[in-house]
Amino acid sequence: MSPSKFYPFSDYDRKQLAKLPPDIAALADKYPSEILNTADSWDNLPFDANYFPECLEVYSGDADDANIFVLNGVLKDYVPSYAEKNTSSITVMIDGEFAYIEVEGRQVLNKLGGIVLPEVAINPELLIQSILKGENND
Repeated sequence: MSPSKFYPFSDYDRKQLAKLPPDIAALADKYPSEILNTADSWDNLPFDANYFPECLEVYSGDADDANIFVLNGVLKDYVPSYAEKNTSSITVMIDGEFAYIEVEGRQVLNKLGGIVLPEVAINPELLIQSILKGENND
């Protein structure tokens, strides 16, 4: 069953997809979530020069929860991905907005603009807990 049958596109979804370049819109059947998020963010302006994000989330593949979550420059959660599993998509959210989406190694959305990524402070205890949590979710 193709994802488009699993996720039937509404009229609104189809209208959003129509504003994308055809080669990106064509990926919607295989990656409905990523491409609809791309369409919803397509008209957003890139982040201003020297924009410093409060919240940074990185999603890998079809993960429901962020693999990397940074809040105010502090790593709050990290779920390692497995080296043998090749991720088909990466999504980066900055302060609740889709800022970057890549599908099958191809950039489909880049609104990063002049964003300044924070130097991330890592609490070793939290990092170990996050890694152990990821191992226990196998």
